[in-house]
Amino acid sequence: MSNEALSQFAYYSTLADGHSASCVGAIIKAARAFNATHGITGVLLFDGERFCQYIEGEPTTLDMLVQRIRQDARHKDVVTLLHEPLYGGRRYPSWSMAFSDVDEDAIIEQMIARTPHAALALLKDRHLTLDIG
Repeated sequence: MSNEALSQFAYYSTLADGHSASCVGAIIKAARAFNATHGITGVLLFDGERFCQYIEGEPTTLDMLVQRIRQDARHKDVVTLLHEPLYGGRRYPSWSMAFSDVDEDAIIEQMIARTPHAALALLKDRHLTLDIG
């Protein structure tokens, strides 16, 4: 598995009008089921208004998921932070979709202000309370 070709994708977006934060539970449940079946791993942050997500997996499967994310009506203004090959193995090999509600934290704002790789390093280094799932 460590020799597989992998891609990584990170983005941020805004909760769409007409949707409430209560939809996040359904997003997490569906993501964990899909990701576990399709070999996708990653983490999703939500601050009550914005999403920031990092996912990794086999390139074709990941690209299919990226298209699903872009078409999801529960959020808008999807801004790609990073979409490129991933070398050296997965960052989150055992996380089908970790989640953190970061409404009291400015991590999404901090990630947006950094270069993509610096944003991922910040995410990895932070000691967030994650619901690993």
